[in-house]
Amino acid sequence: MRKRGSRLPIAIVVILCVFMALFVAVFIAAIILQPSEDSHAMVYEEPEPVIVPEETPEQPPPSPEPEPSPEPEPPEPEAEEPEEEPEEEPPPRVIESSAARMRIPALSLDYAVQSMGADSTGTMMIAPALEVISWFDRSAIAGNEGNAIFGGHNLWGGVRSKIYNLDELEIGDELEIEYEDGTILRFMLESVFVYELRTAPAHLIMDTKGEARLTLITCKPPFNTTTGTSDYRIVAIFKEESVFVFPDPPVEKFPPREP
Repeated sequence: MRKRGSRLPIAIVVILCVFMALFVAVFIAAIILQPSEDSHAMVYEEPEPVIVPEETPEQPPPSPEPEPSPEPEPPEPEAEEPEEEPEEEPPPRVIESSAARMRIPALSLDYAVQSMGADSTGTMMIAPALEVISWFDRSAIAGNEGNAIFGGHNLWGGVRSKIYNLDELEIGDELEIEYEDGTILRFMLESVFVYELRTAPAHLIMDTKGEARLTLITCKPPFNTTTGTSDYRIVAIFKEESVFVFPDPPVEKFPPREP
């Protein structure tokens, strides 16, 4: 009995020793196999530097080359427009009917018109009546080209005519002619002059040619018993309403005497 008991502790000791030897062997092997820092440094190889190409700035895409513009075609020759023929001016108006009445509202005048000729000296004759205006039949018809000349007495039988104050008319005052065919034309006063009989420019006043106009003549007192007529004449010139223009500056009623 005592012999079996002494062998058990020896077996345990042997087992422990084996374990201890194994442990020591593993520890020593771990130390030997572990790489040191120096050996690690020797084994490490630096990677070769990689050359990175420089980045070039991004270039804008090339602009497309402009397409050559097509050569302009030569302009087509313009078709010659036919020359416009100048419009023919209408022929001047011709009034064939004679004047029958004359009215001047500013003078309250409404007189019949009588055609009269000239005496042996060529002087215009005036109808021997108060409420009559004479038209010189060698002059133009009022409204036609030329000078239509009318006259009237300022006094007859000691009575004043409505034409007595002809020189008091204002520029632009109206005169109306009624013709035998019923036509009516209106005229406007352009000028009114008072002339001395001996210096009056008769060649202008009695000129029947030129632009269309109407001349109305009467005497102005005082009456000269030696000559048998007045020493002054009132001469009023009218233009048809459609062509009348106010004069600028206004004309004087007493023009300078001719030398």
